[in-house]
Amino acid sequence: MSDWSGLHEDLLLLVVGRLPVLDLLRFRAVCASWRAAAVFFAAGRGRPRPDRPWLLLPTDDAAADPGRGRLVVSRDLEVPVVTLPARLGRVNPRRFVPLGSARGAIVAADDRGQMHLLDLVTGARKPLPPVATLPLVDRVEQGPAGLQVLHRGRVARIDGLIHKAVPVPTPGGGVMVVAIYRQQQHRNQWATARPGDRAWKSVAPTSIPAVVDVVVHKGQLYANTRYGMMYVFPELRGLGSASPEIIPSVTRRPSAYVERSFLVESPRGELMQVELLRPVAAAGGEGFVVRVLDECSETWEETEDIGDAAVLVDAAGAVAASTTECPALRPNTVYFAVDLEGETRVWAYSLAGKHKRIDVVEALPTAEGYKPPCFWFAPVYSQP
Repeated sequence: MSDWSGLHEDLLLLVVGRLPVLDLLRFRAVCASWRAAAVFFAAGRGRPRPDRPWLLLPTDDAAADPGRGRLVVSRDLEVPVVTLPARLGRVNPRRFVPLGSARGAIVAADDRGQMHLLDLVTGARKPLPPVATLPLVDRVEQGPAGLQVLHRGRVARIDGLIHKAVPVPTPGGGVMVVAIYRQQQHRNQWATARPGDRAWKSVAPTSIPAVVDVVVHKGQLYANTRYGMMYVFPELRGLGSASPEIIPSVTRRPSAYVERSFLVESPRGELMQVELLRPVAAAGGEGFVVRVLDECSETWEETEDIGDAAVLVDAAGAVAASTTECPALRPNTVYFAVDLEGETRVWAYSLAGKHKRIDVVEALPTAEGYKPPCFWFAPVYSQP
């Protein structure tokens, strides 16, 4: 058949239901009848076939990449690897620095000090308040190493100031961004904003020390701290004046140093805390501990069985995926991506058994123009 636009609607709907997110967007762009089939599929609450989380490698090298501005996706690996063009706009493009991602969106700051909420799949962009409006930021200026921020008399790069920025859903279908930025003596402060706001709003700067991660679980905002204490905000409105509930500190192994601690919701809807440990007694050794929140007793239970879930961790965050829906991933496994000298490496850490198995699943040579760090991204379909 030479005219692909003439395929019967029933056949198109059979194809649409088998496509992952990026392929569905490409399908929509073929012709009017294919787009109509995709719209009809989405209107009937149809969802694309789940795709594995992508490992994003931000790259800024226009000369070496004539297709600059396009995602380059490689799916033939155990974990899909995507080259992310680290520029915004086609006319007078601006470099940007990714600061965090969740639920299919990326928070980024550009080299003019503006912040954005990016839908990587559709290309949509929503403005967030500028970096200069973060509490206690004196000014923002362009330096030889990129955007620099003067914060309480100290100069830092933007990704050195902001620990991470997390998009979280709000009641009514909106989105709010929580920015966690570093303070002296590990007292990280955090602020919130919605797309279109003019300034960031501080959240209880002195009452919750050392926040390192946040997540919305069953309509409540959970804030994880460096010391294992968990704060729960039952309402997302009025965070600046709210009095959060407290979940007691977890019991940690005395011989282990917690290097990173993350919150992530499992595919089954459980709240998990994932921590990267570096045992003091075993130099060079490392491992992960996963805990699941028992919501009845409000306690954390350490587990070596997360079922069919795989958790993918980077330097600043974590995402989870069902290996039933994404069979290329290994169940009951933590994947860990890290930038090393000359390469980006991905390990798979099996949680089962007394002697934990750690495999190197990918070793990606550092490409020209690569702008670390790498990070995981879970694509989510939304109507363009």
